[in-house]
Amino acid sequence: MHMRAIWRDLRSAARSLARARAFTAVCVVSLGIGMAPVIAIPYAARVLNKAITPPAVKTTGLVEVLTKRVGPREAVSAWSYPDFIDLRAADTGLALVGWANGESTQTTPAPGGEQTRVVTTKFVSANYFETFGVALVRGPGFDATMDDPLKTEPVVILGYDFWQHELGANPDVIGMRLTFDGVPHVVVGIAPRLAVDERQIFMPLEQDPHLHPSAEAAPDARDVRTDRGDEWIHVNGRLRPGVSIAQASAAVSAVTSRLAVAYPATNELKAGIVETYDPVGVLQRPQFRLLQVVALTLTGMVLLVVCLNISGMMQVRYAMRERELAIRRAIGASRGRLVRQLLSEAVVLAALGGTLASIVIFNLPSVIAWLANQPLPAQLQDALRIDPTMVAICAGFCLVTSLACGLLPAMRFSRPALLSALKDETGVGGRRVGRVHRPAVALQVAIAVPLIVMAVIPLDRVRATATADLGFDADHLYAAPLKLDGLTVEQASFQIRRLRDMLARAGGVASVTVADGLPLDFRGRTTRVSLSVAADVASTPIAVQVTRVGDGYLDTMGIRLARGRGFTAGDRAGAEPVTLVSTSLANRLAPDGDVVGRRLVFGPDENSRQVLTIVGVTADFPSSQMSNPREQLIVPLAQHPGVQFEAVPVSNDMSNAAHVMLVARGAAGVPPAQVTGAIERVVRDLDPAFQRAAIVTGVGLREHSMNDFLTQSAVAGGAGSVILILSALGIYGVVGLMVATRTREMAVRVALGASRRRVIGTVVFDVIKLVAPGIGLGLILTVALMRLNSQNMGIPLSAIEPVAYVLGAVVAVLVAILASLIPARRAASVQPMIAMRSE
Repeated sequence: MHMRAIWRDLRSAARSLARARAFTAVCVVSLGIGMAPVIAIPYAARVLNKAITPPAVKTTGLVEVLTKRVGPREAVSAWSYPDFIDLRAADTGLALVGWANGESTQTTPAPGGEQTRVVTTKFVSANYFETFGVALVRGPGFDATMDDPLKTEPVVILGYDFWQHELGANPDVIGMRLTFDGVPHVVVGIAPRLAVDERQIFMPLEQDPHLHPSAEAAPDARDVRTDRGDEWIHVNGRLRPGVSIAQASAAVSAVTSRLAVAYPATNELKAGIVETYDPVGVLQRPQFRLLQVVALTLTGMVLLVVCLNISGMMQVRYAMRERELAIRRAIGASRGRLVRQLLSEAVVLAALGGTLASIVIFNLPSVIAWLANQPLPAQLQDALRIDPTMVAICAGFCLVTSLACGLLPAMRFSRPALLSALKDETGVGGRRVGRVHRPAVALQVAIAVPLIVMAVIPLDRVRATATADLGFDADHLYAAPLKLDGLTVEQASFQIRRLRDMLARAGGVASVTVADGLPLDFRGRTTRVSLSVAADVASTPIAVQVTRVGDGYLDTMGIRLARGRGFTAGDRAGAEPVTLVSTSLANRLAPDGDVVGRRLVFGPDENSRQVLTIVGVTADFPSSQMSNPREQLIVPLAQHPGVQFEAVPVSNDMSNAAHVMLVARGAAGVPPAQVTGAIERVVRDLDPAFQRAAIVTGVGLREHSMNDFLTQSAVAGGAGSVILILSALGIYGVVGLMVATRTREMAVRVALGASRRRVIGTVVFDVIKLVAPGIGLGLILTVALMRLNSQNMGIPLSAIEPVAYVLGAVVAVLVAILASLIPARRAASVQPMIAMRSE
């Protein structure tokens, strides 16, 4: 009987909501917006976990061997080579495998010589694929003799994609010899697709460069074969039959305890443990879960705000039905019965909102794949399937949401004031607006106002980027990346000089230079610098953007030299290291900006630190983005010739790959196609696969920055609009209930001669008073944020800033007024005789 009564209430609630279509639609869409990100987090975590688990790997019995935290030593997943050898030799109940990621250089024949390129490599023990339970597509794979390089010739297992794309899925590839790192390797196998990771090739661990230091290494370089402090090998294992994880962990712990006694200098705090295999990584698992908790907290707060707004709207609905509820109470309905009946509407709304959110989330990947005309991988399709766990999670979120948005109104209106409600034919019970809803609405407005302002200010930055002097001449500027993968420093330097000279002789080219970056290229190359001062004087490090440049860089880029000199032919390798600094950096280094001749400490740590002499100061020009600070350091490529990441000690935010641009300026009046054609012909002499579409133009750099500001404006405006829409729901709830509880007051005003316009004006004025604190707080937050960050915006704030503040406040007020129009019109339409009859 009890379940039958609940089902009857739900059906009644569904019929009631079906009659109030507008109210139901608004509530369902709002709840769908609020519930979608909350449901998406556990769903995305499940999909990610399944998607990154290689389908070919047999995870049952697979473990990871790592060290736990002991004293000041953090838990790590890497081991030294001798520690790994000792673990593998001990009886731990595990079949252990070691592996390390790296790179190799492949050499292939090419017209006019050889072509080299870098391929991603995983160096593994011979039993790697067997331990992970992966069967090779072709070939016998590694065998035990391959752990001893003296007993076999170099071998390689190719990744599936490498075999497909680089070798055309050649069925006769087994036994073929491919050259890696200058040595022929025999192909002994093809790994299956997504076997363990996306590495292009697999080599025996004994072929890892760590175990074969180059002849150029320093005489005092450590021998990693015996150095227990150099931890670079990751260890996995598979439990042998009858061995539990606890037993294996105890055995590994016993081995590390013995090593701690034998080698206290390096192993005293190493305590090994065994954990169940996790594709994310055992040590990354807590951070991953913490990220989930943070995301759920943030999205849960958004959902709570939505629930508060829906709660306010439901209070308005129940206030208009208070006479009906009083009649039910008077004829014998218990308070619990009324609560259950009212709460059933919230349950139906939450179920519909959760269904809407689930439909969007569960189908979004397929829609994206359809729009991109790219089928979803089979592994991802399997991960996207709905299972009972996700159904239970969605149902749980719906239940919690229904309680959050419906329990307070149900409890409040389940105890109607019988006499006043029964006498009042207009549904007025004399209740006051809740104390929670007013601050909630004001807070939403306070959050929305800064976002609206920040949507307007980037539009002014678009204008400034399009019309202002950038500090360099973007017109007629062209640049192309050079493919220098696998080349030595000497080979790369030769190719750079050769291509630069070829392009300089081309028709229509005014000047040529090279650089490892361009203004507005969105590639951060940062480090910290400080003036070289006395040892007992503290010097504050300053974050700067670093660019290595070739001869003629300032002239080709059109950058003005403010003082001092530029680079000359004498600024070569072996000469005194020199640098140019931007005006912004000069002013931060010295109060008067006079830094020419002073020395600059350059580099993040003592091992890579250099001292450079400042020989000139340039005018300011953008760094990687228009909105970034303009403190910049320019160094000659001739003194830092290495094209790899480690050549200059900076933090590259894109990749560690070589990146050098051939930069040209077209002569006045020369069509752009003529210059880009010349660049294409020159670069193809090095890279036959080069496409003209890869050429970057100065005009394109400016447009890219403008589009970036437009994107910022759209993101801020979109977020602000969503929050304003949510706040509009809250305003409707607060104002609607306020109007419902002041029906007699409005009736008296109308009876005394107040016009319809006057009544609506009274309600609108109350709305402005409601949102004014939120608007004021939002403007204060916006001004504070803009002032705190004004030094890091690249472009000074213009006269449009006050207009943006006014516009943000006006938009918030207009949205509030629009949200209150329906209850305001209801207030103005009240009939005095009916409203006052209860008196």
